[in-house]
Amino acid sequence: MNKHSHGISLIEALITLLVLSIGLLGLGQLQARLWSSSAKLHATSNAYLLGTEYLEIVSARQMIAPDLIPDPPLQALRGGTLYNSTVSFSADEQLTETQIHVEWEERSGSETVSLEVVTDIVSRASDTRLLLPAD
Repeated sequence: MNKHSHGISLIEALITLLVLSIGLLGLGQLQARLWSSSAKLHATSNAYLLGTEYLEIVSARQMIAPDLIPDPPLQALRGGTLYNSTVSFSADEQLTETQIHVEWEERSGSETVSLEVVTDIVSRASDTRLLLPAD
């Protein structure tokens, strides 16, 4: 063996340090994307929960008595996010359709969740509703 072949050289150490730092930067970016995706999923989940809650209130109001249950609020603050909701109705001879649109702002722009419930007028007492996503 040669006298100078013991240990590692400075160039080898710098290349190893460069490769490790690039890997750690990649892991940092992955972590940041995971945090933003988690926040978006949390906001969407809250919007679905809020929409289904409003659908239940409106459906109960239509089925029981319009005077007993108040209208759901148009704005709600959940988890630091302000949700705006709109309710729309359409009816024909057999079915009543109620739509709830929940909208909120994120860094990437405006997001919307739409839910609808279809109620059979004839069998309202038995509560035969179909919960359908409107997207």
